[in-house]
Amino acid sequence: MRRLLVCLFVLTLAKYIPDPIVRYKIDARLDAEKKTIQGHEVIVWKNHTQDAIPDLQFHLYLNAFKNNHSTFMREGGGRRGRNFEPREESWGYEQIHSLKVDGQELTGKLEYIQPDDGNPFDQTVARVLLPKPMGAGESVTIEIEWISKLPQAFARTGYRDNYFLVAQWFPKPGVYEGAGERHRQQGGWNCHQFHSFTEFYADYGVFDVNLTVPGGFEIGATGAERSSQQNPDGTTTYNFYQEDVHDFTWTTQPKSQVLKVSR
Repeated sequence: MRRLLVCLFVLTLAKYIPDPIVRYKIDARLDAEKKTIQGHEVIVWKNHTQDAIPDLQFHLYLNAFKNNHSTFMREGGGRRGRNFEPREESWGYEQIHSLKVDGQELTGKLEYIQPDDGNPFDQTVARVLLPKPMGAGESVTIEIEWISKLPQAFARTGYRDNYFLVAQWFPKPGVYEGAGERHRQQGGWNCHQFHSFTEFYADYGVFDVNLTVPGGFEIGATGAERSSQQNPDGTTTYNFYQEDVHDFTWTTQPKSQVLKVSR
């Protein structure tokens, strides 16, 4: 009887846990020599409001490190105790090569927008118009292929030699807020550019991520490691899974050597 009550309690809890607004399935491969990540992601994004949403907006945070003209750099983000050296190999970027929504090719309709300051050189937010507005409670499946070039370790992301700290590295939907959310008078996107004095804002969701790194590298990432696979090309692919978080970060480097000193 006690076991039955426990099962009923768990089922009751599950019934009242809301569906996540966003789900990510990401496959990414690190090129340690080029300091790049080739990525493919499938995002299921849900309109949790009563609005008819005409577009989608995405954060492309690594474009803050693309040149000296981004809003982040203009605001002094590279100088605030970080000693960033603007050499050619130091810069980073994030480029979307393909974007589909519910199987429809929309790459040509993708545009950079600057909702905060109108800086035409800032490419940290992108927008795409949908073929038709997304109705209340509806979901869309977004498929994106992209490449990220990591900057030299800087502002909590990047590389140093063969050490990689990978954060804010994939195209991420902004947050759509309905009327009344966060005191909004009417619904709209909360999807700001990357500024020197702001933090990151995103919906909590589910991440299922495959990371392929050179053989001999160790790795740590958000969530639980569910599997690892040695590949014929000498790389290793790890799978990590985590629910109810708003970002996914990871770090990798050649495996550490443990030195024991006798006294």
